[in-house]
Amino acid sequence: MVRGARGARAVRTALLGLLCLLLAPAGLAGCVREVGGARHTLVVLGSWTGREQEAFGELLDRFEERQRREGVHVEVRYQGTTANREVLLSDVLAGDPPDIVVLPSLGDLIDYRQRGRLEPLRRDVDVRGAYDRGPWLARPQGMGKRYWLPVRADLKSIVWYTGREPDASDAAVDSWCVGMGSDATSGWPGSDWIEDILLQQSGPEAYERWANGELAWDSEPVVRAWNTWADFMSGDGGRAARAALDSDHRGPEGGSGLLFDPARDCRLEHQGSFARHLYGERFRDADFVPAPRLLPGITNRGSRDREVSGDFAAMFQYSPRAEELMHFLVSLEAQLLWTKHDTAWQRGEIPFFSAHQGIGQEAYPERDVVGRRVVRELEEAGYLCLDASDTMPPAVRGIFHQKILEFLADPRQEHLAETGPRQRRLVPLRQIQEVQEQYPRRSGPLDVCAARATGMP
Repeated sequence: MVRGARGARAVRTALLGLLCLLLAPAGLAGCVREVGGARHTLVVLGSWTGREQEAFGELLDRFEERQRREGVHVEVRYQGTTANREVLLSDVLAGDPPDIVVLPSLGDLIDYRQRGRLEPLRRDVDVRGAYDRGPWLARPQGMGKRYWLPVRADLKSIVWYTGREPDASDAAVDSWCVGMGSDATSGWPGSDWIEDILLQQSGPEAYERWANGELAWDSEPVVRAWNTWADFMSGDGGRAARAALDSDHRGPEGGSGLLFDPARDCRLEHQGSFARHLYGERFRDADFVPAPRLLPGITNRGSRDREVSGDFAAMFQYSPRAEELMHFLVSLEAQLLWTKHDTAWQRGEIPFFSAHQGIGQEAYPERDVVGRRVVRELEEAGYLCLDASDTMPPAVRGIFHQKILEFLADPRQEHLAETGPRQRRLVPLRQIQEVQEQYPRRSGPLDVCAARATGMP
């Protein structure tokens, strides 16, 4: 989906440019000045559609307005698609990538950087004082230049619920709303479960080593987390596994997410803070508790370590205006637009979350009690750890998701030759390990986890 009416204007600009080329022999220099000069077009590719796209459009509108005040006409065309990785790869192979891409997966950006596809920032951007409490500025050790910046943040180690606040006794498998469907990236909700369980069971150090490929997939922490999740999802004879496989994580089309799907008898959902945008008009009816309180196999129910995700902007084509937009997107002015305001809240607009340290809970609408609690969770966490699979090489992340789907399709895995259920459970993990050995991370290790109080080294 192309942002607003700008697609039509871009078509008119392209047609005008073609006409100028055809008429150039006639000496119509004025036509060339109309297309060139101080007019600039930037193309931005991202995964946000619907209300998320509209919110991001506000940031882009503000950037265009600032540029106009400086006497420069910049038109930013945003393309939003849930298949952004596939669209990006196609554009790159065709030799026509967008100027800027916003991706949630650092693993993809690291891969593109290693292939020489990313453009570094030419001007230093002063972000360390604004984003260094947490893993938001993570980059491989030894990478001197900066190639990406955090545009948006989300908290993942939470469980959404409706009605009264739940405790562990309410968390039987049939109480959970679980859906694996997500178009080209189906399976990632399952990886979120396993990642969060591993973080809470084994701690940030083991989690970071696993994310960096330094901890084997058949090592004790990974096997324990996988088995905890697998036992839980298959404990009711496979009904929960089948329901998860048959459901989209966004819920039915035109609905208000899985949590409010009238066809599902469930009231708990392990989902990131972005879930409120899936709930639509029902978002005010949802509240959350920290995931360690309810996830299976967790002994430390009071753990303060949290899994998070970020959306990172990177340049695939350098221009001064593209770099200006990169700098603007992480500025305090732009990040405050994510938080909305009381008037927007009354209109039903849902705030987004920022990693910028200058934006505390007081920046959010006064009546958005739940949103302010999300911010407080981020501020008071022990360690914040980026989504592990998002930081892995694309091939490793892909087979991880694949093995999750295969398990849910056949929880007993009787088609595998190994005898005994525990031995069969190791087969998919060893298959992931084989892929990891074929596609090792060629860069230095990534600071996946960071203590919220001290930030990155």
